[in-house]
Amino acid sequence: MARFEGMGIGLSCGNFKGSDVARKIFGPEQSIQSQMTVEAALARVQARLGVIPQAASDEINRKAHVELLDEEEYRHQYAVTNHPLVCLIRAFASICEGDAGEYIHYGTTTQDIIDTAMMLQLKQAYEVIQDKTQRLRDRIAELSRQYRDLVMIGRTNDQQALPITLGFKMATWVDELDRSMERLKASKDRIFVGSFFGAVGTLASLEEKGIEIQRGLMEELGLGDSRIMWFTSRDRLVELVSNMCILTGTLGRIANEVYNGQRSEVGELAEGFVPGKVGSSTMPHKRNPFVPCEIVGYSRLCRSTMMDALASMDGTNERDAREINMEIEYLARCCSLADAALDRSLLLMRDLEVHENGIRRNLDLLGGLIYAEALMMRLSDDYGRLEAHEIIYELAQKAISDQVDFRSLLLTDERTAGKLTEDELDEIMNPAHYIGLSTYFVDVIAGK
Repeated sequence: MARFEGMGIGLSCGNFKGSDVARKIFGPEQSIQSQMTVEAALARVQARLGVIPQAASDEINRKAHVELLDEEEYRHQYAVTNHPLVCLIRAFASICEGDAGEYIHYGTTTQDIIDTAMMLQLKQAYEVIQDKTQRLRDRIAELSRQYRDLVMIGRTNDQQALPITLGFKMATWVDELDRSMERLKASKDRIFVGSFFGAVGTLASLEEKGIEIQRGLMEELGLGDSRIMWFTSRDRLVELVSNMCILTGTLGRIANEVYNGQRSEVGELAEGFVPGKVGSSTMPHKRNPFVPCEIVGYSRLCRSTMMDALASMDGTNERDAREINMEIEYLARCCSLADAALDRSLLLMRDLEVHENGIRRNLDLLGGLIYAEALMMRLSDDYGRLEAHEIIYELAQKAISDQVDFRSLLLTDERTAGKLTEDELDEIMNPAHYIGLSTYFVDVIAGK
C-alpha cells in the first residue's frame, strides 16, 4: 500500500481512466505535501515580518517535504487526535530540530491551511484541464477543416433534415469548447484565492500584522487575496464545479454524436479500431463504441457533483464543518472526472474514423425527401409560399406513407410536372448545392 493510503487523507477521486489529476494531484501524499507547503510559506512570511525567528522558518522549510514524515507517527497522531490537521502539525514538528516545530501553524487556524492547500491542488488540476481542453479544441478544429466540404445529412429530433457538412458539425463542437475555455479563464482569478483569517476570520491573534502576513502568504503561493474570510462562503468552489460540469457536458455531447454515428444502421463515425480490439466476448463481429460510452458516463457522473456543490452553500455562522466535509468527496471527484473525460476525448478524436461511404448512403436514404424545403422555395415563385408548402407537404407525406419514390411523384403530379424539369430536379437534389453557409461557418470558427 502506498504511503498514507486508507486514512481518508485529501480528496476523494474515484477510479477513472485518467490519472494526471486523480493520482498526481489529489493523492494522500500530495494532499499532505500541499498542507506542508502552505505551512512552510507561512513561516517564511512570518519570519520576514519578524513574527517568528528566521532560524525556525529555515528549519520548517528544510523539513517541509512529505517524504521526511514518519508515517507511523502521523497515523498515531491521527488516531489520537481524530483531527485532519493537528496530526500533521505534530508529526511535522517532531522532525524539526530545536524548538522550530513550535512555530509551525503560528497565528492561523485549521481551515485556513486546509482551504489554502486545497486551492493549490485545485488550481493545479484546473491548469491541467485547461491545457487538455485547448489540445482537444485544436484537434477538433483540425478535423473540422479537414472535413469542411464533406456533405452529410443534418438531423433534427434524430430525423433526417437538410444537408450540412461534417466540418460544420465539428465546428459547433469547437465553438462550444471555446466557450468553456473562456469560462475557465474568466473565473480563474475569482476562484483561486487563499485563506488566512484565523479562528473566526477576524485575524484577532495577529491584529496589525495579519493583513501583511495574509498578502505575503498569497504572493508566495501564487493565489489571490479574498477581501474577507470565506469559511462558509463556498460559491467559488461551486463556480469551479459548474465550469467542470459544463465542460464535461460538451464532451458528452460530442461523444454521443460518435456513439450514435457508430450504430450499424448509421455507419458514419466510429471510434478508432486496431486488430485485437474486442467489442464482445460472444459476438466476434461487434465493434462497440466503448470510448464514447466512457466519456458520456464521466459526463453524467460529473453532472451529479453539481447538486453536492450547491448543497454546500448553506453553511451556518462563521464556519460549518458539515459543508466542508462534503467538499472532500465532490471536489476532486469532479476534477478527476473532467480529466478522465478529456483524456478519453483526446483519444477518440485522435483515432476517429469517418466512414464517407456511410455518409453518402444516408444522404440518399430518403430518396430526395430532404430537398423538400428547397423544392417548396422553388415552387413559391409559381404558387406562393403557403400553397407551395401544401403541395410539397402532400407529395412528401404520400411518398413516406406509400413508400414510393418522391422524385417520381414530382415528375408525374400535374401541379409540379409542368413546373420542374428533370435537369432542374437534378440541380435541386444535389446535396452539395444545399449546404447553406456550412463552409463559411467552418472558416469562421475553425479557421481556414
